[in-house]
Amino acid sequence: MRDYWLTQSLLQAVGWGYVLAVVIALLLAGWAPRHGKAKVLAVFGVLLVASILPIKGYRQYREQQQIVQERKERYQKAKALFDERCKTAGEKIYKTVKGVGGIYLGNIRFRDASGSVLTDPNWPDAALPHEPGGDGYIMNFLLWEHHEDKRTERGYLNANPSDMPGYKFVEVRGGDGFIYRYQLKIDDRVELTKNRSEKIESKYEVAFENFGDSGDRALWVAGTKVTILELKSRELIAEKIWYAMDPGLGDVSGGRLPWASAKQCPAYVGWNAGATRFFVDRVLNK
Repeated sequence: MRDYWLTQSLLQAVGWGYVLAVVIALLLAGWAPRHGKAKVLAVFGVLLVASILPIKGYRQYREQQQIVQERKERYQKAKALFDERCKTAGEKIYKTVKGVGGIYLGNIRFRDASGSVLTDPNWPDAALPHEPGGDGYIMNFLLWEHHEDKRTERGYLNANPSDMPGYKFVEVRGGDGFIYRYQLKIDDRVELTKNRSEKIESKYEVAFENFGDSGDRALWVAGTKVTILELKSRELIAEKIWYAMDPGLGDVSGGRLPWASAKQCPAYVGWNAGATRFFVDRVLNK
């Protein structure tokens, strides 16, 4: 705040100094020349030169105001779109299942380790930007939950055992077409083990579908739907839709990461990196 007022004072001082300089120049222009015509030309010249800076400043001000107005209108358009999309967000649980030991993942989220996806308006997984990708996504379903802060509906996940374990195994179809079973091995360190399986043992599939057409993505709005299916019958037993919007509309000034700053609907119920796990284990109880 002190810096702000100091800057304002300096700007005012410069402004008054400029006005004083112009007044002095006008007085000299009206006094120094001996002939009336020369006086007029001198005064006109001073006024012409003196007007350059204010005119330039006014133009810059108008341009800046136009930019601000355009950003405001674009934000309002994005917010209206986000609010409309959020009307369809939320979960639908048609039934729950008890005694589920493992699950099959129909697909896996991607996360670039460099973090560059957080500045990409077309990043497919932007609706849940905090969730890990690759092995981290798989591991989320195997970790234990800890919930010390009862002010939140859910807690956070890590590899320290608790009375809220993850699934015993997760199955995934690899790029080679084979089924692989992932499990946690905890000795001196946590290790994600991977073994080929002859067939899918899980009875339930968890998959996601990302959406958001080019119009949505141009306004930094993204969506995703997670579905839980009974593998044999393909019966849909639960689904949940999330949407995200970056209120900064892609602004990266000051090192800002747009999707990391996004608003979500519905809001997170616990650790923001475990949104899918927290939904799935409400449906597929362990």
